[in-house]
Amino acid sequence: MRRHYPLLAILWIATTWASATMAAPLPAPLASVMPPYLAVGRALADDSLKGVSQEATTMKGLVEREQSGFFPKELSPEIDRLAKATDLDSARLAYKEISDRLIALFRAHQVQTGHYFVCTCPMAQASWIQTDKEIKNPFYGSAMLLCGDVTETF
Repeated sequence: MRRHYPLLAILWIATTWASATMAAPLPAPLASVMPPYLAVGRALADDSLKGVSQEATTMKGLVEREQSGFFPKELSPEIDRLAKATDLDSARLAYKEISDRLIALFRAHQVQTGHYFVCTCPMAQASWIQTDKEIKNPFYGSAMLLCGDVTETF
């Protein structure tokens, strides 16, 4: 039985090392855009456009100031569409595209903070990021606020 302890120790070290090299903290450019993004999601879940344009404008400025090429070039025009949205339907459509881009960035950078949750609504065929596990659907708001599931954790 003693012979297994060294093997178990080696496996534990290898597993710990592998998970440490695969997980990453939230990159600074992504961290900067998350507060306005999350605020937009809360507003849409409340069936409101209040503050959406301002938060989107803030997000667009942050994306455009990032000079390292971190954000895909398609993100800025999508955020611009959100900033210019005059109704919930167009805001939600733009938010879907932005969410897809941000989720892709979380995956590409293998972010693992345990503080961000990807939620997916099968009815809207859309996903978004929020910071708690209690579903608040930005795509349907009060009509189906709880529709969706947490499908991934970052």
